[in-house]
Amino acid sequence: MQYKNKGSFNLQTIYSLVTKPINQNVGIIRISGPSTFFVLKNLYPNIKLEANSVRFYKLFFSKEFIDDTLVLIFEKPNSFTGEDVCEIHFHGSMIVANKILSKLSKMDIIQANPGEFMQQAFMNGKINLTQSEAINTLILTNDQTLSNQATKNLNNKQGEFIDQIIKKLEDIISRIQIAIDYPENTDLPIYNLKKMNQELKLLEQKFTQIIYESNKIIKIGKGIKIALIGQPNAGKSTLLNQILKEDRAIVSNYKGTTRDVVESSIYLNNHLITFQDTAGLRKYGNKVEKIGIKKSLKTLKEADLIILLIDGTKSINKQLNSFKDILKDYENKIIKVINKKDQIKKIKIDFNFLKISAKENKINLLEKEIIKFIETKLIAKFTEENAILLTDNQINNFKNIAAKLNNIISMIDDNYQEDIISFEIETILRDLYKILGKELDEDYIYQLFSTFCIGK
Repeated sequence: MQYKNKGSFNLQTIYSLVTKPINQNVGIIRISGPSTFFVLKNLYPNIKLEANSVRFYKLFFSKEFIDDTLVLIFEKPNSFTGEDVCEIHFHGSMIVANKILSKLSKMDIIQANPGEFMQQAFMNGKINLTQSEAINTLILTNDQTLSNQATKNLNNKQGEFIDQIIKKLEDIISRIQIAIDYPENTDLPIYNLKKMNQELKLLEQKFTQIIYESNKIIKIGKGIKIALIGQPNAGKSTLLNQILKEDRAIVSNYKGTTRDVVESSIYLNNHLITFQDTAGLRKYGNKVEKIGIKKSLKTLKEADLIILLIDGTKSINKQLNSFKDILKDYENKIIKVINKKDQIKKIKIDFNFLKISAKENKINLLEKEIIKFIETKLIAKFTEENAILLTDNQINNFKNIAAKLNNIISMIDDNYQEDIISFEIETILRDLYKILGKELDEDYIYQLFSTFCIGK
């Protein structure tokens, strides 16, 4: 499927550095469009323009040697963008990159905007909009779970689901149209408004479920938040530093040293996790410390997991009592941990606690428990079949459709005329076409792709 208004777009030849603009092992510049091969001839007068080839060439500007390069050539339509494409691979010096980019800027081609290569691919029917958003998510995400779902959408999982819904709605519209054109045959099995309404209800439930499950995976993809709580000087900052393998939080023997929420992120088992070291929670404190405690309570509410750190050298029951409200309110997302086990000979306790020593870096059990919680309590809560939406934009589109489905269901219950019901279903079809990119205006396309990565 090619974008039906493709002719209204100006498919110029574009170029861009597609690797990060830093010194690195290899740099890559991509050129795509109708003038690609002309540009190559200008850069490499003796180049052999062979489709789908990879060749080594020395690059000279006049008599100045620039670099040894590897040139990849793709002839349309057999390229990512569907246009003639070449990639120039060079040693990843930004000095070399800037020399090549400067040379290209003097030719009759333009520097690509963010997402413009994918925009070409979309307009040439190489990918639909859901696949383009999957590629962008795949590039940007730091979470394995969201990456897995993006890969499935790149393989058109979301597009296939939407195509199925389109066929179902088109079938319902055709049945309604028969009833409108042949009112005397409304007793035929093909026309059963009650059955249609039931189909729409099941569809609305499916959309609601998809929105619910997808919201979870998007939240996980943005990073899992873990709050560390405990009384002052329980060892939260020491524990955080051991987890991060660096001194991120202030460590002191004075109570209440951490007076604000200190945040730091790491990767644990391919998940981006943000640890939040809260201010020590206690009844009394100075004005500055009370502000920190207020922020801590807000952090607990927003956290995906709470680690309650108990000082093993002090009364455990007293500490638990001071956190009784938190334990009650957040019992489903708390891991209770006894710290400083290196300073006590024996711990007699009936509660389900982990026992660690943050000071001696004996925290492996805690890390394993965190991973277990993520895998069994967070990720296991959604089903991969339904978590097909990857962006807030897609969520909003599906919410809009679910609301329209609910409205149509009410209209059928209230005996609205068939032509009105058919018209409302057609508006949903247009929304679905928009999600796939079958019906879009130019402004929408430019706005969407402009949010994508430079070089894609």
